[in-house]
Amino acid sequence: MKTARTARIVIAALFFIVITLSFISFSAGKLPFSPAVEKFQFGPALMALFVGSALPLISLLILTLVLGRVYCSFLCPLGIWQDIVIWIADRFKSKKKRRHNYRPAHNTLRYIILGVVTAALIAGISYPFAFLDPYSIFGRIVTSFNPYTSFAIWSFVVAMVFFLTITILSAFRGRLYCNTICPVGSFLGLVSSHSMFRLTIADKQCVECSLCGKKCKAEALDCVTKTIDYSRCVMCFDCTISCKKKAITLKYAWGSGKRDKNTSEIKGDPESAGRRNALIALGTLGLVAASRKWGSKFYSSPVSDATDNPVVQFLPPGAMNLEHLKEHCTACHACIAACPSKIIRPSITQHGIDGFLMPMLSFDENYCHFDCNKCSNVCPNGALKPLTLREKRSMRIGMVKFVAKNCLVFRDDEVCGKCGEVCPTGAIKLREHKRKPGLFFPVVNSDLCIGCGGCTSVCPAEPLAMEVHALEYQMSINRVTLSDSL
Repeated sequence: MKTARTARIVIAALFFIVITLSFISFSAGKLPFSPAVEKFQFGPALMALFVGSALPLISLLILTLVLGRVYCSFLCPLGIWQDIVIWIADRFKSKKKRRHNYRPAHNTLRYIILGVVTAALIAGISYPFAFLDPYSIFGRIVTSFNPYTSFAIWSFVVAMVFFLTITILSAFRGRLYCNTICPVGSFLGLVSSHSMFRLTIADKQCVECSLCGKKCKAEALDCVTKTIDYSRCVMCFDCTISCKKKAITLKYAWGSGKRDKNTSEIKGDPESAGRRNALIALGTLGLVAASRKWGSKFYSSPVSDATDNPVVQFLPPGAMNLEHLKEHCTACHACIAACPSKIIRPSITQHGIDGFLMPMLSFDENYCHFDCNKCSNVCPNGALKPLTLREKRSMRIGMVKFVAKNCLVFRDDEVCGKCGEVCPTGAIKLREHKRKPGLFFPVVNSDLCIGCGGCTSVCPAEPLAMEVHALEYQMSINRVTLSDSL
């Protein structure tokens, strides 16, 4: 079992490093293996199911049915962070305080949270899951420290609250957060309660030294009854290393017929209970998948203007529309980390309460570059449709409006032309003023505009002469050509 524990540490370290670097680097998604690693996180895998990609989620479910909750210790970056914190905290504790003791699971709280998240998903609302998805939480935390991304105070505050809460709980109570609050952990716990292979305690070899229970950071190993709560065991294999008699081993468990051993479900038939839990979990997942395709969806209204009309916000290319974004986005901020222009920012109230921290575009300081499609290609959830560079160049996310009375050429007879110089599609051409030779004013061809915001970002007029307005539905146009000015 020492080999299994070493393998867990090596695999966990690789996943943690790759995922962390993919959020830190402004070229996120271009690092080796990063896209594949992120798509096999549970949150992205679940969201990908709703856009027709079932392989990642099926793979994770099979892995859990075979080996239990190995995802939480091997693959989940937030779970791995908890293990790192536990290891560091133990270095500063006395030998006595390093001990973990068995505690009953907080089943009422954990299943209420799981129920609320599941009910919301069935209703077509992704936000409760997005807010608690461990991969997305980890992404928001890392992105908050990323110097390449735009800073948003509320996003930073939320990320820090989660970071401090999880870190403190891990330092003093091990995997308490993972086994009480995290809906992914609770769901996988239901499935893993009927896994094919499980850690078992051999009565004949056990000398009741209780060392294994003191090493269980999930607080799931009861040394008195010699039972393991498989819904909380994350298969870290620490208990197997602590046992000097090698009484804890990984064994094939289906059809074993053991009723009162190796499970914390003393009452009733544990095999039947485990099978029932697994079927309930998988059946609920099927209901969620079906409801997302045919069920009703409820979304809160985005922010409104002075006339009480909803304000359409700019969305990253590939989002298609706000409904699609809310249906699939988990606010992991991979797109925010990937944007080299720093124009993708987390929303606060702009998308409504169920769009809190989901991405939006701001052209205050920069614009969406014509030759960049990074955001759509790092999204692991399907919230942003993957766009080739050609597709991105023809994706219209907004429309420009020229306000002639604000233009410096007309208002102050100043030479400008910046908007025509920056426009990548040739939608803005400069024409010489007939009565004022040497002065060129912009002429807009709306058929070529993709709403990239370039003209807005460089317009020196106050108020702006070039206004770009977001479209409710993004669309692809076919008449885009490179401007001669580039």
